[in-house]
Amino acid sequence: MNLMRRAALVLALAGAVELAGGCAASNFDFSTLERPQRAAEMDAYQAFVGKWTWEAKMVYPESAQNDWTGTAEWDWTLDKRCLTGRMSAKSPHAEFETQGVWSRHPKSGKYIWWMFNNWGYPQQGTAKYDEEENDWSMKYKSVGLDGSTSYGEYELDMIDGDTIAWTMIEWADGLHLFKKIELDGTYKRVK
Repeated sequence: MNLMRRAALVLALAGAVELAGGCAASNFDFSTLERPQRAAEMDAYQAFVGKWTWEAKMVYPESAQNDWTGTAEWDWTLDKRCLTGRMSAKSPHAEFETQGVWSRHPKSGKYIWWMFNNWGYPQQGTAKYDEEENDWSMKYKSVGLDGSTSYGEYELDMIDGDTIAWTMIEWADGLHLFKKIELDGTYKRVK
């Protein structure tokens, strides 16, 4: 082995050893850990807490003409750091139950959420809340009811404390070129 190759190998090994040392687990003292404060941004989820009925009309595909109805109930858990809920959905051709968890990522600051239904299909995404407009945009990736990958978005407009107008659009692709379904609906709080 020539001298240049040997020098390069020695430098590479020395660098690898130094990097490996930086990756070693540090010893930390659990007694020094402090529970972080609950993010004030979590309060935006309060608007969903309670019992709801909902209805929606299929906008796309037009030939489907499906009306959907259902119920929803959302409540706080884990010291108001997570919102958990259950939903039912029914149309003339299908029905399902869903359970979900909404929270906020402590490092990125993004609202995050997951939903799982009794067909075994997951839905997960991030959300943005516009305090000025009092509306939500919730993008997601899921397994749609047809069993294929879907990319979607919910738009929720908080009309008042008892009414939420919403739209859901799902696409077959991440570029949103091929629309699969679109629903327009309304949630009404149960008093």
